[in-house]
Amino acid sequence: AWAHAVVDLDQTLPGGMVGAVVEVEGVTGSAGAGAALVEQVSRQSTGTSSAACATATSDEWYLADGYTVAGSTDALVLTNPGEQTVVVDVSFITREGPRSPNRYSGLTISPRSVRVLDLGAPGAGAQSEPVLAVQVEASQGRLVVGRSQTFRGGGRTGAQVSLAQPALREQWWFAGSHVGGGRVEEYVLYNPTDDDVNAEIVILGVPTAVQPDAVPVPARSVATFNPGSLEGMSEGQYAVVFATLADRSLVVERVSTHSTDGGVLTNALAGATSRPDNGYVPTAWFVAQAPSEATEDALIVHNADNVEGTVTVYAIGASGPAVVPGLEDVVLPASQMITLDLVDPAVFGRTLIVETSNRVFVETSFPGGVGSTRSTGWAIPQG
Repeated sequence: AWAHAVVDLDQTLPGGMVGAVVEVEGVTGSAGAGAALVEQVSRQSTGTSSAACATATSDEWYLADGYTVAGSTDALVLTNPGEQTVVVDVSFITREGPRSPNRYSGLTISPRSVRVLDLGAPGAGAQSEPVLAVQVEASQGRLVVGRSQTFRGGGRTGAQVSLAQPALREQWWFAGSHVGGGRVEEYVLYNPTDDDVNAEIVILGVPTAVQPDAVPVPARSVATFNPGSLEGMSEGQYAVVFATLADRSLVVERVSTHSTDGGVLTNALAGATSRPDNGYVPTAWFVAQAPSEATEDALIVHNADNVEGTVTVYAIGASGPAVVPGLEDVVLPASQMITLDLVDPAVFGRTLIVETSNRVFVETSFPGGVGSTRSTGWAIPQG
């Protein structure tokens, strides 16, 4: 109870790419924490990344940003955790437009197996592409789709493992975005539908909200947005929401390259969403494992409500959750964001609970494994 376990797949299975299914038995949950939290962490010499695991299979998956410039790899990881063969069609968008190669039609993934497609490999059909959005549709069965990226040039460096998105949405949120400060960021908007859409953008967490012109995203295409190019956009941190009146039509990812004296790391992160059934935005978020070292500005909390609130962080020990000293009832200004330091040794390597009085989005900014770079991700929302 109140403990966590780490399974090192490198020591468990041979091969360069493996899948995992975690089944939790005998845990009913308490204190609103649910049955269990499961997170995937990739540690490589070229970068550290983490992401919450998928909680369900799907018959459709989407990735907005792909990149194969200068020998960069963009590998799709197709995992079939079930007992029946899965059949999928893979299509993608390049700078020349949509493509549906025959070689990626009717691909089979055997039961309890993983199939990897490196789209940037010689002959794979997508070499030297600065734009590579992907759609995976299953005509038989359901699966989980991940992505393993290694950036080797063209302004991007590092490695990352993440999950695709199992559905299109009409709204995507980002909490911990930056202009300046050693970061170069852009947003990639992918519309795989047959209808043109316009993405409305609101930049929040700044003294006065900014609403730039809508970004048109034609059918079956990709568009980009660079907030650093906006007139009057000052250096610093901000939150942003992308929304469209066209229901379930977009996937939006932020691509951030963080440069420091110790190295460079590129990170691609899909936005967070409200729950599609009722627009629910949680007031509790969980961090499966905090950094093992003191990390300033480690948690970014954006207040989605236009009223002031408070936030409290708990670290889970052997006897359950305990308030982290200095992180109790921290004021959360209306429609603004704050950053929280994780510097108390009591939190190192622990599971955290972030509870607020308001609806919030919580992004993490943890050591990236390359110099003093940061790797961004999402805390795990309650519900």
